[in-house]
Amino acid sequence: MLRRVSADSISVVVALVVVAFLVSKHSLYFHDDAYITLRYARTFVETGLIQWNPGEWAEGYTSLLHVVVISWPMRLGVSAVASAQLVNAVAVAVLLVMTAVSARAVLPGRENWLGRVLTMLTVASSTPIAIWMLGGLEAVIVAAFLASGLAALLTFLRQPRTGLLFMAALAYSLAILTRLDASVFIAGSGLGLLLAGPGAVRTRLMSAVIVVGIPAAVSFVQMGFRWQIYGELFPLTFYAKADLPLSEKLLNGAEYLATAVVIIPTLGIALAIVSVMYRAGNLNASSRFLLSAIALQLLYICWAGGDHMPWARMMVPLTVPISLLLLACVSRMELRARNITLGASALAVVVVAIVEPPKLKDPAAFYGEIVGRHINDTWPRNITVALNTAGSTPFVADEGRVFIDMLGLNDATIAKRENVPMIAERQYWPGHAKGDGAYVLSRKPDRIIIGPVTGVDVAFAWFLTGKELERMPEFSQCYKRIVEPVSFSKDLTPPFEDADNPFPFVYYVRVCS
Repeated sequence: MLRRVSADSISVVVALVVVAFLVSKHSLYFHDDAYITLRYARTFVETGLIQWNPGEWAEGYTSLLHVVVISWPMRLGVSAVASAQLVNAVAVAVLLVMTAVSARAVLPGRENWLGRVLTMLTVASSTPIAIWMLGGLEAVIVAAFLASGLAALLTFLRQPRTGLLFMAALAYSLAILTRLDASVFIAGSGLGLLLAGPGAVRTRLMSAVIVVGIPAAVSFVQMGFRWQIYGELFPLTFYAKADLPLSEKLLNGAEYLATAVVIIPTLGIALAIVSVMYRAGNLNASSRFLLSAIALQLLYICWAGGDHMPWARMMVPLTVPISLLLLACVSRMELRARNITLGASALAVVVVAIVEPPKLKDPAAFYGEIVGRHINDTWPRNITVALNTAGSTPFVADEGRVFIDMLGLNDATIAKRENVPMIAERQYWPGHAKGDGAYVLSRKPDRIIIGPVTGVDVAFAWFLTGKELERMPEFSQCYKRIVEPVSFSKDLTPPFEDADNPFPFVYYVRVCS
């Protein structure tokens, strides 16, 4: 027993070292969208209100829990970016510990220590986990809560105790408070308990009701508060990202999953082994349970059209379940074959981690900070700025300025626009379909940045709002194009080798009274 515990404990330490290495390798990475959450968190720290612009109630953040938790270290003087990464680092540590607990529940026994260690190595070496720990978004936090729920339920499959169901329900409730779409995985867990849980049908049904019902109740309470505060049932991110045609979303989603198989090789290996075991009628209870949850989440990702962000962000919460599914599927293999299969999976993930060059800062975040500082230094206070890059630039150039998010993540009017015309090629990027030129023009912004963070001429607009503004006589009459050279310090590492320094910053100034 001591040897088994020692081996599992050592595997957690080794896993932490592996993650630390990957974090060091990709240490410059941070994503622009994370600055949206940081802007809300900073406003919460300074005013006690979670608002995008002063006096404007918009739920442009994905996760209320994420905003609140990030604000805690910020109140202690930790920088906003470091706060987000610190919270994520704690989540990754929890994720690894829960993986060890789950692996022991799936494959107990002192003789099976190597299989569990290889599973830990597979998870720890997953590049998406390290990148999104640094990236500042909430993916690893959701992953940690879901992994905690899985640890309780996989233990429950071997040792049916009601307390474990309530522990899982608590962890799953926190996952839903972090990201509402975690409800799909939770529903899959309930289905898995119905199919593979211990006891008679009635017992399995009650288990599923506890595990799914409590998080569902929590989500309904949150929706009630959201309705009272914002007049919406879902966050604006849902409305802003849900308007692509279904056929286009399915095509994007299928491509996204195909790419994920390369980024997370364990996914392909696990699904291949599942197919073999299913045909042989040799799937055990843990395998059937995990497969139910994973399959529903994969279908949801495909339906949602995937994501525009790099390194399989939407797959991060599935990294642990997929690794555990592989472990469960090979548990009935002969010891040597089992370790070879798990070793091949771990090796494939390690190879991906090694060959991937260091990930630099997201280009929008890199240039957005520079543009934000330029705005602070050269633009007047108390003006309204319309732009598409709603992360780093509004965060850095926050002093006394109001920002209109022309993609709608932080603007209810744009996010909830219906019958959106698809007239810009980049509208087909997930999360970039919305816009509203007439609405933006009605607010008479003092400055408009068309297209990317550095701006482009309206004739080359990237997104819907810019395309619509180009066609409006009032825009051509009331706005003048300005091009300014903006330089950045040579100490900074740009995301492109051929990055211009200085680079042209293009924007439009309102000239009508």
